[in-house]
Amino acid sequence: MFDARVHAELELAAGQTGIAEADLGRLTTLGCGGPAALLIETDSAKRLAAVLAVTAAREIDWFIIGLGSNLLVADTGWDGLVIRLSGELKRCEALPGGKLSAGAGASLPRAAATAADAGLTGLEPLAAIPGTVGGAVAMNAGAWGTNIGDLVEQVEVCLPGESRLLEADSLTFSYRNCQLPPGCAVSRTVLAMTPDEPAAIRAAMQDYRRRREESQPIGERTCGSVFRNPPGEKSAGELLAHAGCKGMVRGAAAVSTTHANFIVNKVGASASDVIGLMDECRRRVYEESGISLEPEVRLLGEIELKPVQ
Repeated sequence: MFDARVHAELELAAGQTGIAEADLGRLTTLGCGGPAALLIETDSAKRLAAVLAVTAAREIDWFIIGLGSNLLVADTGWDGLVIRLSGELKRCEALPGGKLSAGAGASLPRAAATAADAGLTGLEPLAAIPGTVGGAVAMNAGAWGTNIGDLVEQVEVCLPGESRLLEADSLTFSYRNCQLPPGCAVSRTVLAMTPDEPAAIRAAMQDYRRRREESQPIGERTCGSVFRNPPGEKSAGELLAHAGCKGMVRGAAAVSTTHANFIVNKVGASASDVIGLMDECRRRVYEESGISLEPEVRLLGEIELKPVQ
């Protein structure tokens, strides 16, 4: 818990009233986990930078939550500050020259739809990913052979008390990673796209959605892909399926029978159920292939995987 003075400083910086002991489980796509010490919203880069200035001065751990995908929160919660982006930080707009400006809090489906309306192609493969633009940039999210880093032209980031505009050539994008300045938060990005007919773009978006629905457990509570694809020809899903992980159950959590790299909350699963399944999946894959799978899902709070070696 933050004391009253720190709580008030954070609210003043954010321009919003915070929520103490906020239930994080309901804010994640997986639907499990405990509370955060404080949840607060902020609606501009200036206010986000001000919040980060308070966290730096007070040595407060912070985390930005988007749509809650790719996140597993410990059952005991997290003793830190969780920030949600709103207002102008969720705004998307087409710019001259075939560019799209997207706030970090905007969802990828919304950004893709804005691009389609403006006749800009490039985001279609990412249109069905249940995440935000900021999270996608920070982890270089990708699907169907396209990574968002392929489109990034500029990234605005907030640091304690300031914001900076970074050019793409100053950033290093790699598999599920972007090297950003330490302690920064993405607030906006500009994507360089290609003109095309809106009808063709929307048709491509629909095709990618159909493929996703056919290959993943859409409509069930998951955190998205649980493990990163390791180097080599076989994906994490293939390795997990070959190791007999499909359908494994622990408590109310189960490995999807549709795609082995997804864990499903069958209603009432705990974070302990999920991490236990992840441990068993990693153990089986390591014994089968000698490969140690690394998590793609972000673990928040006092929760960790067991070593497999």
